[in-house]
Order: sequence, then C-alpha cells, then structure tokens
Amino acid sequence: MLFYSIATLFILSPFTNNLHFLHWKSYSINPLTNATDYVYGPLFWAMMLFLYAALLWGIVNILVLYSRLSVYYKHQIIILLIASFLPLIGNLIYIFHINPIPGFDWTPFSFLFTGILITIGISQYRMFDLVPFARNKLIDIIPDAIMIIDNSHRIADLNPAMRKLIASDEKELIGRKVEEVFPASELLEGEIRKKDVYHNEVIRNVNGCKHFYDLQSTTLYDQNKQHTGRLILMKDITHHIEVEEKIRETNVRLLEEIQEKEKLIVDLDAFSHTVAHDLKNMLGAIVSASSLIKSCIDDMSKEDLLEINDLINESATKTMHITRELLTIASVRQQDVKPVGINMQRSISEVLKRLNDMIQEKKAKIAIPEVWPEVLGYEAWVEEVWLNYISNAIKYGGTPPVIELGSEMLDGQKVKFWIKDNGKGLSDDDRALLFNKFTRLDTLRAEGNGLGLSIAKRIIEKLHGEVGVDSNNIPGEGCTFYFILPKV
Repeated sequence: MLFYSIATLFILSPFTNNLHFLHWKSYSINPLTNATDYVYGPLFWAMMLFLYAALLWGIVNILVLYSRLSVYYKHQIIILLIASFLPLIGNLIYIFHINPIPGFDWTPFSFLFTGILITIGISQYRMFDLVPFARNKLIDIIPDAIMIIDNSHRIADLNPAMRKLIASDEKELIGRKVEEVFPASELLEGEIRKKDVYHNEVIRNVNGCKHFYDLQSTTLYDQNKQHTGRLILMKDITHHIEVEEKIRETNVRLLEEIQEKEKLIVDLDAFSHTVAHDLKNMLGAIVSASSLIKSCIDDMSKEDLLEINDLINESATKTMHITRELLTIASVRQQDVKPVGINMQRSISEVLKRLNDMIQEKKAKIAIPEVWPEVLGYEAWVEEVWLNYISNAIKYGGTPPVIELGSEMLDGQKVKFWIKDNGKGLSDDDRALLFNKFTRLDTLRAEGNGLGLSIAKRIIEKLHGEVGVDSNNIPGEGCTFYFILPKV
C-alpha cells in the first residue's frame, strides 16, 4: 500500500508544481534547439530514483525467472528485457543532456521500438498468452513427475513432483546432466534416445518402500520442426500394481477353491454311488439282525444269538470305519497344517498295532527296515496313508500275504516310501483308475468301500507330495504302492 501511495504522489506532483515548485524550479526555451530546458527540483530526482529502482527490481526478477524457465519462455524474456531497457536509456539520454541530437527527446521514440519488439514477441512466441502460463501452473500442481531435458541431455525444467522424486534442490538440478541426478540413467541413455515416443515401467525405492512408475518419454519440437529436447513423465502406479497383485492372488485362491469344489463334487458323486450303498447294506443288516432277535429270541439258541451278534458287530465296525474315513477326508480338505519332521518308525509301529488282529488273522509276514529317513509331513495323516496301504496289501496280497516296506532317496530333496505285496498285480487300465474317485481294488472280492486310496492321495497332495503304484500285472509279483514326501 505504501508503494502505491508514493507512486500516486509522484504522479500528482507535476500538476501541483505551481504550489510547491519541487518538481521543477523553472524552465526556458533553448534558442538553438527550440526545446524546453527544465531546472529540476528535488522531488523530480526522488521520483526518478524511485521509478528507476522499481524498474531495476522488475528487471532483476525477470532475470531470475529467465534462469528457471525453459527455452520456450527464455526467448520471450530476452525480448521483454530489451523492450524494458530501451525507454530507460532514451529517458536517461534526454535528462542528462548526452543527446547526440541536441533538443531531441528519445523517450517517445524508444517506446516505438519497445512496441515493435513486443509485437514481434506476441506474433512469434505468443507473449502474454495465458495458455502457456496456465499450462506451466498446471504442470506445477499435478502429482505426476515431469522433467524437460534439452538436446545436450541436460535438465531444462522440472516440476515439484519430479524434484521430490529425485530428492534434491532445484537449483542443483537445472543445467545438470540427467545421468548425474536421475536414478534410472540407464533407461534415459539407452532406449529413450532411440525413439520419439518411449514407454516403460521402472521400479524405485522411495523411503525404503518399493514404488512402481510408468515412464513415458516424448520428443519435443519447435515451430520449425527442429528437435529441441525431450519431455519425461513418470506416473506413480504403485497402488494399481498392488491392486492387480491382490486381484491375481484372489484369482489364484478362487481357482484353488473351484478346484477343491470340483474335487468335492467328484467325492460326493462317488459317495452317492458307492459309500451310500455300502452304508445302506450294513445298516440294513444291523436293522434286520436286531429285528430277528426281537421276533425270535425265545426260539434262538445261544449259538444263533452269538452268530447274529457277530453279524451286527461286523456291520457296525464297517460303518464306523467308513464314517472315520469320511471324517478324515473332511479334515484333510478343511484343515491347514504346517509340515514338520515326523518319526516314520513310530508311525508304522502305531499302524501295525491297529492292524494287529488283521495281521494275525491273515498270517501276514511284514518286513520293515530298522532305520527310516526323516521327512516333512503331518504324523496323524501319514499314519492314515500307511494304514490304507498296509491293510490293502494284506487284503489283496497272496496266501499268506508277504509284504515288504522300504524307502529310497530321490534327487537328494525327496524321499519315496513304498510297500510291496505278493498279490496278482494290476493291469495298466486298473492302475490308471486306481486313485480316481472311490475305486475298489478288486470289485469281485472287495472288502472295503474304495475310500482309502482317495484319502491317501488327498493327504499326500496336501503335504506337497505325490502317490502312485507300479505293477507288471504278473500273479505273485504283486504291486508296489508308494508315496513321496519332501526331506527335512
């Protein structure tokens, strides 16, 4: 406000000079030049000092702006500087009487040249056009990092977002080589120079966190189609990358769930055709036996009652066995476990205890190694696999069953456990179907329900292993069932 008040007083002073005679003391007509010569007062010189100081301050600000802006604006600033100096020089020539043409006032004539220069600036460089300044302001406030480099690959301009990305003071950046300050110099020196438009994705660590940037480079041309530099734009796409990664992870989980549901559908389909039929027969046998006891208990001997009791016990035992296997399948599907080192010797000992009656009944001979390699797994589940393999070997082996258990190392990272029986073997077609759905080993003399091998496969796959069977389909040579687990 003080600045404007002083300027207003200086403007009014010539109009009130007759009251104070501070602007000029007197004037006269020079007979040689017919020009008016003034004897200036102190207020005039104060006004001149004020005006020249303000003009010089404006010129200094323009020079500072010149060092910060791009080549496009520098041309405009040079024209504006020359146009500003011309009236100043013309006025100084007139006031201090250093005029090469005595009596001629150069001030209005210098303004003519000023007008011509500004006209050139407006026509050639669109001086005072609001669009470039609006664009410059927009570039400053947008969050994307923007940088302009010249033909010498030096930084000509950059916005605050790029300055923040590079983490350096702008005064240290303008005019410096890009490769000296920009972290992805290998990109800027290589492919970017070969193409008018370049697009790539770069990764940077910002404050210890990984950020992803979409980098685009575009060649800049002037009005004469001459190459003047290059515009570099870096857009932070970290959020989009993280969202895409989450979507991919979600899709993977959904795919796994879909595959698991498909397995469940297969299980349910097999259950409806096989297990339900077996359960119905066994439960029917229990109901029939109990009804028979109720209606004929007075006429039955002790031997008849014991025989019916054995029938009920056998049917109930098989029903419990099927129920336990179904619960095992549900447990394997729903429960997530962390594989740990397991004691295979202890697991097999527990299985043999559970199968002791069956072993004694069939007079089975089982050969077991004294030492087993340690693998990663879940002991309770692995026991179920051995239980299924050993019980099947006893059921479908020779007479009597001769069974051999063993293990071998595979590529130093996995262990293959196997069990060999002396049964009649399996054909290629039977082996291909054996672990699918709820297939029985021998439909002619099946004692089980076909759930066991499906359970074994699910368990081993859940523990990141695999199952299989080898057989030459030669009676007496039997089959070799195996499963593979990772070594500790």
